[in-house]
Amino acid sequence: MKTNMDNRIALPELMYLSPTTREKAVTIAQELLRTNNISPREAVSKAILIAKNWAVKNVNRRVWKKLKSFEKEII
Repeated sequence: MKTNMDNRIALPELMYLSPTTREKAVTIAQELLRTNNISPREAVSKAILIAKNWAVKNVNRRVWKKLKSFEKEII
């Protein structure tokens, strides 16, 4: 069920994100709207950048762990 806050920040830019990253971006945007005096569009733009950065770090960490586990199996 979507809340009023979700409807305010539902922008096309969010649709290009993966479901997990989109959820993270919406959460961040909601927090930015609560704590800062910025427009919903600005909040979503900032949230998308933060969420994308989070996703890249998250994926890189997973890839690194897989590579390490493959390395241990080979040795």
